Amino acid sequence: MFTFGYSQMVPYITYRVISKDGFMHDPVLITLSDQPLMIHDFAITRNYAIFMDLPLYFRPKMMIRGNNMPCTFDSTKNARFGVLPRYAKNEQQIRWFELPNCFIFHNANAWEEGDEVVLITCRAYNPHMEKVDRTMDWILDLFTTELYEMRLNMKTGLASQKKLSVPAIEFPKINESYACRKQRYVYGAISDSTARAKGIVKFDLQAEPETGKNKIEVGGNVKGVFEFGAGTFGSEAIFVPKEPSISSAEDDGYLICFAHDENSGKSMVIVIDARTMSADPVAVVDLPNRVPYGFHALFVTEEQIKGQAF
Repeated sequence: MFTFGYSQMVPYITYRVISKDGFMHDPVLITLSDQPLMIHDFAITRNYAIFMDLPLYFRPKMMIRGNNMPCTFDSTKNARFGVLPRYAKNEQQIRWFELPNCFIFHNANAWEEGDEVVLITCRAYNPHMEKVDRTMDWILDLFTTELYEMRLNMKTGLASQKKLSVPAIEFPKINESYACRKQRYVYGAISDSTARAKGIVKFDLQAEPETGKNKIEVGGNVKGVFEFGAGTFGSEAIFVPKEPSISSAEDDGYLICFAHDENSGKSMVIVIDARTMSADPVAVVDLPNRVPYGFHALFVTEEQIKGQAF
């Protein structure tokens, strides 16, 4: 297990490796910017861990004025991505790459391809976090996310990025059997103008995105769209494979997500065919209680629940 934590005090970020037997190795302290950052995610490949030095800073002493978020974003600074060997004992081997200014909440996956480390992520540009009020919906104009591919060349030290979608995509998920491996499909939540998920989109990373688009629709690298329907909004979609391995087709499985109908006041679980992305769900299971938007979850097998290894 690979974990990280961030703090408002030096060291700002701590990386740890936990062995299969539960032993926690000594922490690796990583130097980032000269101010404490808000860091929501990181990524790993077969040989590396990837850390993101993105200019979203905590305000002094994390003081919250009014109802605003306790962070401020510096749109003048580049984004930095640090690549560290997974089992490094200290930060001396980390290599830093610069890309244009952005912020990232959630990564989809990362892998190695020749001399390059590839990161698939949801990238936001110039998020006005200080304008987001905790008592109101997040307005999409203040925080616009798109699916991106970023490449970090370990030989040349150069970095590049490629936009894979139009706004607004968040909570990217994959078939977890392909974690740290090169994979083909990404499933993202489509946000409406108030950042509620109104559907799920399936991306094919082997296809080129269509140009001139201003909304998410089938074509190019978009292989399917499932819409929750008028007045119904949901959460991220977890991929559940029919067979948990890389021997079967990568998209041979189901997408499971929570949704809530604001017209009826009912919450439900929706099961979608990940291969076809058919508008007719495989199943809809009514829930006895409200499930909040943005609720994170992990689906496991009965064997895992009984104590088998995850």
